[in-house]
Amino acid sequence: MENNEEKIETQIMELERILEAPQEQSKKRKYDFYMELVLFLVLGILIGVALKTEAVKRITMGFDDYKMKIMKQDFDINKIEEDILKKQAENVENNPEQNQENNNQAVE
Repeated sequence: MENNEEKIETQIMELERILEAPQEQSKKRKYDFYMELVLFLVLGILIGVALKTEAVKRITMGFDDYKMKIMKQDFDINKIEEDILKKQAENVENNPEQNQENNNQAVE
């Protein structure tokens, strides 16, 4: 009798172990999933901080632009453009033959 009882107890314990195994695995899977989420969050924060520090070094436009001292520029782009147009107009007036040759070459 005792032998049968022991067999029954071992079978019951084995069945309990088999039934508890999936619950332990599901708990472990949930724990692993949450750990991965936390690691992704930390990684995202670190990448964000790194990108922001690099951007601050390289990008000069932003929220604090009104605080910047405006430096006097050494050249005026509009004046340079006007000068170039005047020189081209003078060249056209002084050398009409050369312009006709250039136009003929452009057409061919």
